[in-house]
Order: sequence, then C-alpha cells, then structure tokens
Amino acid sequence: MARRALVVTTSRYDDPRLEHLPGANADAVALSEVLSDGAIGGFEVDILKDRTRDEVARGVQRFFSAAAPEDLLLLHLSCHGRKDSRGRLHFAARDTEVDTLEASSVDADFLNDRMEQSASQQIILLLDCCYSGAFVKGMRTRAGEHAIDVAGNLGGRGRFIITSSTSLQYSYEDGERSRDGAKPSVFTSAVVKSLRHGTGDRDGDGRVGAEEFYRDVCDRVTRILPDQTPTLSVNSAIGDLVVAFNPAGPRPSRPAAVEPVAAAAAEPVVVAPSTDYPFDPVKGSGYDIGAVMNHLKEVIDLVSDPRRTKPVRSPFFSEVSGKSGIGYDKQQVDAHILHHLAEPADFEVALNRLLREQRVALIDEGTPVGRRFVNLRERCQLVGWERLIGHVKTGRIVDPRWAVAYTSTHLCVLDATHLLRVPYRELSSLSVSSTSRWDTWSGSNDQAGWGGETEVVTTTVRFGAQEAVFEAFHGKLMRDALNAFVAAMADLRKRHPDWFA
Repeated sequence: MARRALVVTTSRYDDPRLEHLPGANADAVALSEVLSDGAIGGFEVDILKDRTRDEVARGVQRFFSAAAPEDLLLLHLSCHGRKDSRGRLHFAARDTEVDTLEASSVDADFLNDRMEQSASQQIILLLDCCYSGAFVKGMRTRAGEHAIDVAGNLGGRGRFIITSSTSLQYSYEDGERSRDGAKPSVFTSAVVKSLRHGTGDRDGDGRVGAEEFYRDVCDRVTRILPDQTPTLSVNSAIGDLVVAFNPAGPRPSRPAAVEPVAAAAAEPVVVAPSTDYPFDPVKGSGYDIGAVMNHLKEVIDLVSDPRRTKPVRSPFFSEVSGKSGIGYDKQQVDAHILHHLAEPADFEVALNRLLREQRVALIDEGTPVGRRFVNLRERCQLVGWERLIGHVKTGRIVDPRWAVAYTSTHLCVLDATHLLRVPYRELSSLSVSSTSRWDTWSGSNDQAGWGGETEVVTTTVRFGAQEAVFEAFHGKLMRDALNAFVAAMADLRKRHPDWFA
C-alpha cells in the first residue's frame, strides 16, 4: 500500500484576462513539505508548477492510472476555475485561453473520468480554485456571478472532496501583500497548519481521520473569514480514511489507508438502532449510523456548552447512508440535538454567537491579526475594559474610513467625520434609512470601449441628534446588516432583559 500525492498549482497565466495567483506556488511548497513528512503525511509527493494544459492532463492521468487498489491518492489543485456556457467546470493551466476554454483547460469531466477509471478506492481531492480573477484589496475573488456545484461535477464513490468555499464562490489569498509575496491562500494555509500541528486529531488517537480533518480546516478558515466556508463531499462507504498522523500524538501503528469495511450486500440490511439511539432507521439519505453512534455525544456536548460562540446549524453530520443504504432519520437526530441547545452563559458570549450567525468578521485583539485593528479601536473611542468584538464593511465602500464596529458595550457607526456610539441598551433609538442613485461609468483601451451604470446607495444612520452618512455600491447590504443586528439584539433583550439593564 502506497500513499501518493500530486500537487498541481498555477501561479501565472499567458492569457492576461486570467489574473496571476502569486500565492499558488507557495501553496505547493508548504503543502508538499507536510505531506511528505514521515511523521505527518507519509506521502510520496510530486509537484506540477505552472504547466501547460497538456502537461497537467498527462500528469493527472499518469497519477491515477499508476495506482493499485489499496493505494491512497491525494490530489491538490490550486489555480483559476472557469465555467463554460453549459455550466461545466474547467481548471485553468498556464496556457489556458478564455476564448478557447474547452480546448485549452482541464475540465472536470476529464478529472472525474480519471478518478472513475483509477484502481484506487481511496481518493482525497482538495480544490483551492478560483472562478474569476477579479479582486479587491485584501482578497482575491475566486468565483463569478454563477455558483458551481463541485459535488455535482465530481461526486462519486470512494472520494473525499474538500473545496475551499461554498460552491467555489470565494477563495481568499492571505493579506494585503499577497500580490507582492508568496503567501499561501487562506484555505491551503489552514490545510497546512492543521496537518503540521495535528489539530485535526480531535479524539487524540494519533490519527487524523477524514471528518476530523475537514472540521479542523473549516474552523481555521471561518475564524479568519466567516464568509468563506469550505465544503465537504464524502462517500460514507469508504470507511475510516486516515488523512495524516498527529506528530505530537501517540504513535499508532500505521494502518491501511482505509480500514476495511464489509462489501455491500445486494439487499441492504436494516440495522436496528440501540436503545441509546432512539431514531428510526430509514433507507436512503439518512445520517450514517456509525457517525451518529460515534459522534452524537460530542455534538450534544458542543451545542449544550453555554460558552459556545459558534452558531449551531443542521445538518450535524456530513456522512449520509446513500440511496441504497440504511441510516438514521435526519429530522429525528437534528431535533434530539437541538433539544440540548443551551442559552449563552453571558452577554459577551451571546454577542459573539449573534455576530457569527450574521457573518460579521470577529476580531480577537489578543492575536497578531486582531492587533492590526488598533486604528479602528482608537476611532471607536473605546474606554476602560471595553473590547473590540467585530466589524463589517458590506458592499463596496466608497471611503475606507466608513465602517460599522461592534464592541463589548456599543455599536459604533463611523463615516469620514462622525462617530455614533450607541449603547446596546439604547438600540431601539437607532434608525437606518437609505436612498439610491445610478451613476454611469466608462472605460477603454486600444482595443475596445465599455461602460454601464452602477447603483450607489446612500445610507443614513441616526441616533438622537447625531447622524452618520456613507455611500456604497450595493450598499443596501449595509442597511440590511444593521437592521438585522438591531432586530436580533431586540430578541436577545426579550430573553435576557437583565443584560440590558
């Protein structure tokens, strides 16, 4: 049994319409180091950097065709992704041309066929892919106007697929200097750190299982970028796949890549639930029984912890039984878990949870990233033990001085010259309104000209005699974010009036 990995990255493109991705080659170096480390991944690693379409296609085909049935294969792609007129996903190579996308890129169908025809029954696929090359300061959008259903394009038996974000909508590069340096993307950086530090080994057995690995990577990404959520597609029939080993954990004997499971019978056998798990067995698309039995207590402990800051959402288990398999009824399991849902322990925990649920970027002032917000802290005029909790800039803000910030005691709304500090107990006195106009714009180069109209929304926030005014493209999102926050805080006040006394 071999553990083999292929890392494919494309950082530069011949077609100027495809933005360079300077962090992609750093992705390859950092990831290959941890994968090849005998104490961590134990993989034999090959790297393809900045190759042509034909070179990438040949490399991928050789990688999958050379595998034995018991081999564990890991393929990592860091590049641009594009969608053709029929909605099919394509991965860009160095010589990909936007105008001849189907002929000059590696399409998802080709990759799917190579995995289908491979003898290997254990395949891990990591996709850190972009869909458009547009970016704004501090992030590079790796998506377009249309979402791509990766699981629909690449789903199949015996595969464990993690994408960098929901439907490949966004995938961020780390920091304002990502175009100048060689920093990894946020997603690949999370993968590397999870493997290097063994934090995916949540049960402490020394092995990093597939689900453990995904959960740890997802937590790392969403701590930095709440709006980017990695996705998981996994076939539960492949068993307990060991992605890596915890270098700081116990030294287990190295098992096969996948612990063997019994072959499926022609007719699925109904597994009767034990008395400890009073859920009805259902055929097709139920929660995987083994996953529920192994992790139900862990999930209940999480949702019943009053100190929890992360939001609780179903589905609670990523593994499903499949169309012909037997699983536990999802609604019954979800209801059982939500029955244990605990109210927050104190106001600040409740505030953190509320902001997370509204996808506000949280700030931990005790971290290097959190300390970057010293200017925002000064502008919000924090006093005493007051802490900066989060901030939001939804829409494309015209003036970078405009922002909304949340402290441990106040909502702060800032325009270029004004600061509104609104105590949370007085949010009912806050009013938010907006007006809009359409501005025309145009541009040209030596080949063509273009133009259009953009909606500019002016949002006015009033508190008593004070007001702050700011403009944004698509700025209704700012208005809606403020109104949603005020409504959520009003609901929290009904449940805990003592916190607002």
